[in-house]
Amino acid sequence: MYTINDSMLTLILRFAGHRQAIAFSDQEFIQKQLSAIQEHLEKYPPEEQESRAIEWIAKYADQYRKTWEKESITKEVNSHRCVDCPLSDPGVFGHCQIHEQWLALLQQYATNEINSKKYIESSLEMLTRNKEHLRIKRGMPVARGG
Repeated sequence: MYTINDSMLTLILRFAGHRQAIAFSDQEFIQKQLSAIQEHLEKYPPEEQESRAIEWIAKYADQYRKTWEKESITKEVNSHRCVDCPLSDPGVFGHCQIHEQWLALLQQYATNEINSKKYIESSLEMLTRNKEHLRIKRGMPVARGG
C-alpha cells in the first residue's frame, strides 16, 4: 500500500478528518511513473534509452513522487465535504466558505506556489479572520491581541 511521505500532507489529512486510509495503490503510482519515463525515453534512440531511464530516475523520481502525492491528496480531500460544518446549509452539497478557502491554500501548497510555513500561516490567518467575523456576526465583542 502507498505510504505518504510528506509530513505536512499527513497532518492535513488527519486534521481534515480523514482517519480512514486513502486508497492509493503502489501499482497506480508505478504505472503513472512508468508512463512518464516511457514518454521521456521516446525522444531518444533505443541505444540511449537505458542510460536515459537511469538518468531520469536519478534526477526526477523523488520530485515526481512528491508531485503525484500532492496532486492525489488534493484530489482526495477536494471530493469530501465537511459533514458537521456549522456554516453549510443542511442538505446542500458543496463546501462551506472556509473549506473553499482552505482548498485554495492546499492547491497552492500542492503546486509549490507556497511552502509549508506559508501554508500554515495562511491557514491560521484565514481561521482567525473567520472566527472574528463570526464573533461580530453574533454580536460578541472582538478579541484584542490574539
